[in-house]
Amino acid sequence: MQHLSRRSEPWNISIELLAGCFLAAVILVVTGCSGPNATVLRQGFARVVTPRPPAFLAGPIALLLTNGAGFSARAEVQEESSLDKQSSSSGELLARGTKLLYAPNSAESTDAHHQPGGYSFIWDAAECRGYVLSEALQGYAPISSALPVTNIEFNPSKAGAQRISGHPCEPATATVRSADGATADFEILRAMDLNGLPVRIQAAAKPNPLTLTLSKIRFEAPPADVFSPPEGFTKYPNPDAMADELAARQNNIRRRNRGQMEPPSDLGRPPY
Repeated sequence: MQHLSRRSEPWNISIELLAGCFLAAVILVVTGCSGPNATVLRQGFARVVTPRPPAFLAGPIALLLTNGAGFSARAEVQEESSLDKQSSSSGELLARGTKLLYAPNSAESTDAHHQPGGYSFIWDAAECRGYVLSEALQGYAPISSALPVTNIEFNPSKAGAQRISGHPCEPATATVRSADGATADFEILRAMDLNGLPVRIQAAAKPNPLTLTLSKIRFEAPPADVFSPPEGFTKYPNPDAMADELAARQNNIRRRNRGQMEPPSDLGRPPY
């Protein structure tokens, strides 16, 4: 991602800033985003995959990653579906203040050969909004959701200390509570040599339990402007419109090249 190379600035945050978001992943449907593997055919287009942020990024797990110094890391995610089917993915995770950026490894996407959008995701855990970026389109689309958080509680865990990714870790249970009384519990391992940064977070709640593990951690703040859409990127109204535009361009290329796809020269043009 070329837009990651930008200037660095100092920053400070506190846990109070995180009181604006809870269980955002389940509410992202209002933005028009569908599931990561949901596909549709639109008006004779090629197969369309609407990009959606991973659950750990736009959900309460993000709150547990944003109350410390900035860092970059490799993020590995293991998920279990309602049919007890397990899946795993990984990518680069950047954090600065309450803002996160996740760039999945595109080679691991099962739909990459159908929808090579080069997607990445920016999320602000305090404001409960962010962007889906497409390198292929040189474009972005906003996403948002909100459900207030009243507090986050940390309690000692009965589990023993562990070493994760080379870091000595203490176990704890984190409870995120919303204004309507709902709670989400997470078992976390906090790295003592990284100011308590959670390097493993487990959410056992159904229907989709998951485990997030961080490795190759660099404990420094990424550049501030990484967490905004790059200058010159075209704004789309929502992720659906962005996916439709990419599908339309793919079909045009297929008609010209009979299946041999090359990046079009007009990827930066506006969608309307």
